Amino acid sequence: MKYRYLRIMLVIAALLGVQTSTLAADNPFVGSWQLVSGKYLDGKGKWVHYGELKLTAIKVISANHFSFTTMKNVGSLDKPKQEFWAAGTGSYTYSDTDYVEYPQLNSFGVAPDKPFAFTYEINGDEWQTQRIEKGELKEQELWKKLD
Repeated sequence: MKYRYLRIMLVIAALLGVQTSTLAADNPFVGSWQLVSGKYLDGKGKWVHYGELKLTAIKVISANHFSFTTMKNVGSLDKPKQEFWAAGTGSYTYSDTDYVEYPQLNSFGVAPDKPFAFTYEINGDEWQTQRIEKGELKEQELWKKLD
């Protein structure tokens, strides 16, 4: 009986166009994540560290979609003042080694569905990513799972 129920659910998922690899029970990304640290390579070839920019971010991921908001502290540690930095939302895919976001809406001027491909590693509640373009490391991030 248990296997019949599973087969029925897989057939329904297939009919609805849901990839079985992205079902929430098997998906290590589903949940809320908080940015711990990161850096990106700017247009001049210089590394910019998120800590220097005082960035904070939360990313929420469902079985098929992601959404994130990033804020920058333009105040002090004693008197923080948050200012909007960036936001994006869209769909994503993943494999054992790659996580690819396809932003539909974003605040940073990227055309819809332009892929952002990351290699990743998840250890416990930590998720490390690296984005490489044309053989060059462009971005690294460390996220901590909130739930």
